[in-house]
Amino acid sequence: MRRRGIRTTLRVWILGAATLVGGCVMQSTYNSMLQQQQAIESSLRSEISADQVQIEQLKDGIRVRMSGVLLYREGSVELTPKGRAALDKVAPQFVAETYEIDVVGNTDNLSIGRELAERYPTNWELAGARAAMVVRYLQEQSVDPTRLRSISAGQYHPVDSNDTADGRARNRRTEILLRPR
Repeated sequence: MRRRGIRTTLRVWILGAATLVGGCVMQSTYNSMLQQQQAIESSLRSEISADQVQIEQLKDGIRVRMSGVLLYREGSVELTPKGRAALDKVAPQFVAETYEIDVVGNTDNLSIGRELAERYPTNWELAGARAAMVVRYLQEQSVDPTRLRSISAGQYHPVDSNDTADGRARNRRTEILLRPR
């Protein structure tokens, strides 16, 4: 009987230690993410003030939401000088091997304009091409390409109504999701 009591005590102790260690790891991950978020916010202070960038702490990472106006010219997938400058501010922080990085392109629900329709027949292709441009640019800034993914959300994940010009403008965005490895 005494042997069974010792085994039970040992199991409880191991489970408690594992929970404690697991809690510490989660706390350290949270602290690291919080420091990363603060560094990104500091780097992009002027873009945040201009309402071109929003940063949000998620349960499993950080979301950096960049407006389409900041990153791209209307009717284009090429990065603007201001978009490249904003990415230059945060790219050094993305070089650290700490995060997996998903770049998600989003559009409004309007049809593609004539100047782009031949090359990008739907919003899926347009959003994907814009996300790919950000991924390629980050790779050029020494971010490890094995940690980067380019994703198209097309028009299907709006953050605002597509019934107004302002809402559509908010829906045209690129999100950079940082997830701990």
